[in-house]
Amino acid sequence: MTNASEHCITIRFQKQDCELAEKFAASQPNVEKNQQVYRNTLAVLAVNTFVQELRYETDLDAGESWHPVLRMFHNVADLVLPGIGKIECCPVMLGETAISLPEVRENRIAYIAVEFAEPFDKIKLLGFIPAVEIVEETEAISLANLQPIEELLDYLDRIELAIPLLQGETYKLLSYLAEDDPVQARVREKLQHKSMAELAAILNQVLHRSEQSDWGYEGGKALAGIGYSSGGLVNRDLSFSSHKSSPVEKVSDMEEEVKAELNLIAENLLKKLAEIWGDGDDFALS
Repeated sequence: MTNASEHCITIRFQKQDCELAEKFAASQPNVEKNQQVYRNTLAVLAVNTFVQELRYETDLDAGESWHPVLRMFHNVADLVLPGIGKIECCPVMLGETAISLPEVRENRIAYIAVEFAEPFDKIKLLGFIPAVEIVEETEAISLANLQPIEELLDYLDRIELAIPLLQGETYKLLSYLAEDDPVQARVREKLQHKSMAELAAILNQVLHRSEQSDWGYEGGKALAGIGYSSGGLVNRDLSFSSHKSSPVEKVSDMEEEVKAELNLIAENLLKKLAEIWGDGDDFALS
């Protein structure tokens, strides 16, 4: 993690950007919502400029923030990267120390802190945090926990590279798993409830935070939705635990078998991903 003030990128707005933000804001029911939509729109436009400079395709019209009804009833500032997922663009005013997270979080792959200061002719991209780092109950993220914005390209590249492999591998796995076998049915359920981008982000985190000898164990926990006990994937799926912030204490025999299956799947996927991500030289892959 890093000091956000030391790693930022400034984006200047064009006249048409401000005009569009004013247009979206003008249809809101009150002053507070007007200001929220105005900042959200400019935040998305700024991130859109930056992501396109990274040579990634974006689709503004596909975002919830560009939908007149959704932006009226929800605090959304999402930018769609076709085939990958959504980046949430989180406005923060100069002097604030944290970004507030929206209530709508489906398909988000990352959250970017976008700092505003009057006059609103430019903004700063302070940094980002992968969505996989954030547990469901989190309402705000300290700016001190952001990763440098220049590392976003590597993060997006790794997800984009992983998606085709994961699509093929999970398709084969789902075809192999028998629906009438209770253990395999539970494994199928775990895999089907995650997007390819989420799987890629989960496994990327495991690869960077654990030794290769622990890939199966940590990867299996992460795929099950338990993950790390601090600072990351924490008990998103409570079927393995009755406590939100403590290690697993007791599981049924079937759940132990499910975990064992997921451990094998995770280890196999991580070995293949390490190769396509160019991490093979860092590990003694067998």
